[in-house]
Amino acid sequence: MLLMTLIIVAVLVSGFLLMSSEQAHHINRAAVAMVCGVIVWVIYLLRGGEYVELMHSAEYREFLGGAASSTTSLKYFVAEHVITKYIVEACSVILFLIATNTIVEVLHNNGVFDSLVRWLRMRNSRIFLWVISFITFAISANVDNLTTVVLMMSIITQIVSNHYQRVIYACAIMIAACMGGCFTAIGDMTSVMLWVRGVITPSAYAAGLFLPAFATMCVFNVLIGTKLRGRVELFSVLSRYDGDDSSLAAWQKVMLLVLGIAGLWFIPSFHYITKLPPFLGALSVLALVWAVEGLCNLERNGNVLLVQRHYFRNAEFIGMRLILYFLGISLGTGAFVECGALDFVGNWLEQNINNVYIYGVTVGLLSSVMDNVPLMMTGMNLFSLDTVEGSTSEFVQNGTYWQLLSYCCACGGSLLFVGAMAGQALLEVEHIRFKWYIRHYLWRTLLAWMAGLGVFWLTH
Repeated sequence: MLLMTLIIVAVLVSGFLLMSSEQAHHINRAAVAMVCGVIVWVIYLLRGGEYVELMHSAEYREFLGGAASSTTSLKYFVAEHVITKYIVEACSVILFLIATNTIVEVLHNNGVFDSLVRWLRMRNSRIFLWVISFITFAISANVDNLTTVVLMMSIITQIVSNHYQRVIYACAIMIAACMGGCFTAIGDMTSVMLWVRGVITPSAYAAGLFLPAFATMCVFNVLIGTKLRGRVELFSVLSRYDGDDSSLAAWQKVMLLVLGIAGLWFIPSFHYITKLPPFLGALSVLALVWAVEGLCNLERNGNVLLVQRHYFRNAEFIGMRLILYFLGISLGTGAFVECGALDFVGNWLEQNINNVYIYGVTVGLLSSVMDNVPLMMTGMNLFSLDTVEGSTSEFVQNGTYWQLLSYCCACGGSLLFVGAMAGQALLEVEHIRFKWYIRHYLWRTLLAWMAGLGVFWLTH
């Protein structure tokens, strides 16, 4: 069993590294995640009896109902009672992300964000830096990081003509998106996972992470702002194609924007009131936005579906690829948990280190070279939620560990860009040279992270 466990761990670590180095070998990270997710469960079945006895002995005996164990019954138990819970949890997050991303897509395709392109045409390069950072921070608090980065870069490339300036603004957008995404329960895939798992509640989570996340963004902007000189080099002419002469009226765009943002913030309230999964609230909001959008576009007779906007092929990044990627990661991490490896590591850490700040910083540093999503899942499963009433440990609901884990994964994922899908998309869009990044960006991100970590320590 030990040998099989080591093989499972080796396959997963190799897969994490391959996913993070997608820019070098050009192998789709979703493909790597799916292959690894399937392989580790096949390996798991080779010693399935021992793993089930270790982790689910009572449930398996109940499943057998007094019958003798066999290879077939074992496989059915694994398929129906072990692997299923990881698929269900993954699908809850996926459906939530599909709904929220589609809401943003509907708003964008109806020109709701077009006014930003006109409003952001300012000359002062440093004021422009702060304005786009605040806007990115606010948007990312409502939508996942990848969608926010793609949306903001589609706006920036219509405004800034100078590539050097655009790269600096892109770095600021990356940090602002990661920080905005990590301080709300609906702002990023990793925070959604914590919420779905039940280890955080939206209000307490946001209250605990807003100041550290905001401080990190501000410190980074102060440091990166020294690279900006003079005025923003703007495109002389705005290029805009709405796909139809009968674009929405200004009041209709404002109505859709207010409806979309209010709907996103209603999702936690929906979950609190009904106790139903968060993705049901997200789907309900999407249905409402779609209905209103349809009424506003009656004159187009459905041609709005044919509109082509400058959005960096959003479906390529946030469509089936994201679904398969996240599902593969969930399967792989599930096998990691079920083979007992994470329990062993968690127990060793509690006995020998027992410091949540060391845990968080370590996961964050690993997130800089590996993908932050699987590392977030690994960190979530290292320790169990402390459900003892009145407990003061760091692992209770809304405890220090869960917030620190999310914050450090967000900072680590943006440290080398390769640790987050948003960073990978940014590298592909702007062709940022790695040497330039190491020289001008890395140390600034580290200082900002440490400053935010100091704020976190002071506020907790």
